[in-house]
Amino acid sequence: MSLSPEIEAATSQVAKLAGAQAAQADAERRVSPDVIRAVVDAGFARWLVPSRWGGDERGYTELTAAVAKVGEECSSTAWLACLAAHAARYVACLPEQGQADIWGDGPDTLVAAVIKPQGTAVETEGGFRLTGSWSYVSGVEHADWALLTGPAPGPKSGGQPMRLFAVPRADYSFEDTWSSLGMRGTGSHTLVLDDVFVPEHRVCLREDAMRGATVGLPGRAPLPNPAVSGLTFVTPVLGAARGALAVATQLVAVAPTGPRAGAGQAYQVDFARAAGEIDAAQLLIERAAAVVDGGALTPALARRNRRDLALALQMLADATDRLLRIGGTRAQEDGHPLQRHWRDVRSVASHAVMQFEPAGADYTQGLAGPA
Repeated sequence: MSLSPEIEAATSQVAKLAGAQAAQADAERRVSPDVIRAVVDAGFARWLVPSRWGGDERGYTELTAAVAKVGEECSSTAWLACLAAHAARYVACLPEQGQADIWGDGPDTLVAAVIKPQGTAVETEGGFRLTGSWSYVSGVEHADWALLTGPAPGPKSGGQPMRLFAVPRADYSFEDTWSSLGMRGTGSHTLVLDDVFVPEHRVCLREDAMRGATVGLPGRAPLPNPAVSGLTFVTPVLGAARGALAVATQLVAVAPTGPRAGAGQAYQVDFARAAGEIDAAQLLIERAAAVVDGGALTPALARRNRRDLALALQMLADATDRLLRIGGTRAQEDGHPLQRHWRDVRSVASHAVMQFEPAGADYTQGLAGPA
């Protein structure tokens, strides 16, 4: 994956700044405002914003390369940069006036999106009243807007379909609830709303957003969520795994002594396998991004993308496990970059929607065609 010289320079600047503060972000459970400003200045928020709103409307292949580069230094920053870019896919599914509310003053708006349905929504004249709490909202502290999915399924939903609601920063608060094993710097706290009015023009059906039904972009082929969303999870992890590999490279370059001497060859084999797994995962990720950039996604390609990205994530997690083993006890100490990379990878790999089994079953069942 290669970057244009302009994006290469901007991304390198973000990576350098984020890397210098990575340990601090991990300890404080937040990426600093100056790193967030660097992310915005580098163009991540405007990356996928339509040109009609002043956005760059760039491709996913280059985005994947940029996010992974940042992830080598700080995967929490890479995660936030990736989500900042991908949120535009959902904003573009809102009615035109809703898009104007968010992008009317410029395409660099930071939007935090929550796809899991939570909270309650009461239909009222001209819109809805939204109440509740939404957990794991990455970057909520820095966001200008939030896209929230509701209502939560169950008897309190009143049989309503799930919708996406766009809410400005002034209308919500957040509770400091993020204390995780990995991806600590993402600040994925709980967002809280108390009877907030959301006008109709800031609302769309979740089903429409999941199938990529954009508004005001005639001729654009829909991008179904299962074919694309895996990139938001696995791309920062690719960077983290490559960062772990760089640390492990320094470890295997020195002949082991003492008790480690007897395991020297085993460490070399582990390193070689991990390096190969990371390379193979990157090839799968690059192919998936190229498929998205190619447009006209068929159901078969969408299922293959979902399979490939789940498999790539599993491979990256296995590779990072091997690299942590090379580091031994010292790599597990607080502050060691290898254990931080490992925690970040394992945190993402545990996410329910990225497990390989359902993705694999969906792929195989799809070979038979519609029931």
